[in-house]
Amino acid sequence: MLKNLSIPQEFVLLALDRETHKIKSMFRMHVALYTIMACIVELSINGNVTFENDDTVRISNSTSTGEKYLDRLLEIIAAEKPKKLKKWVSYFYYRQGEIYKMVVESLVDKGVLEIENTEFLFFVPVKKYSDVANTRNHLVEKIRAELLEQGNVEEHTLALVSFLNTKNMLNDYFSDYEQKTLKQKLEILRKEDIFKKIRTVDIAIQNLESGL
Repeated sequence: MLKNLSIPQEFVLLALDRETHKIKSMFRMHVALYTIMACIVELSINGNVTFENDDTVRISNSTSTGEKYLDRLLEIIAAEKPKKLKKWVSYFYYRQGEIYKMVVESLVDKGVLEIENTEFLFFVPVKKYSDVANTRNHLVEKIRAELLEQGNVEEHTLALVSFLNTKNMLNDYFSDYEQKTLKQKLEILRKEDIFKKIRTVDIAIQNLESGL
């Protein structure tokens, strides 16, 4: 059964899927930063924040969301001057840990994840995240159904797919035979506003990496 998870929770759950993404998931860059951006998108879909035409993020409803990590992010946004989305990327570039940790903890609290301390190559300490509720498989089935079949893609799924695609995680869930259909569907979805916003996030991170 697919639990009722937010976009950042689903993104983190799949980003921690080392079995599918193999060793590359251990070295994947900026998962925490993208998780925070997924939180902003979640707040937008929930009506807590709005994006102006120039992508400035403004609070439209400061009522508690019921999720600690989203409420904490609302506090941070409220305490700062309004910023464009790319400026929030820059702001959180060096402040990634708090919100990301809270999202991971929320998955543990929901009984979705269990965390085990282990070692890589017998001496490098790492954390093993076990999907004890088998939520990943149900989530992947939902993504595959919406992308491979005819019909609209739900806004929630669209946002998740956008983040997964940006982080090169989406293809891992589709066979070589399915890649053509997936590519065609993504070409259509790239016209959606949420895809453009996540592209803005990706460009902002690239610019920070290159010192622009």
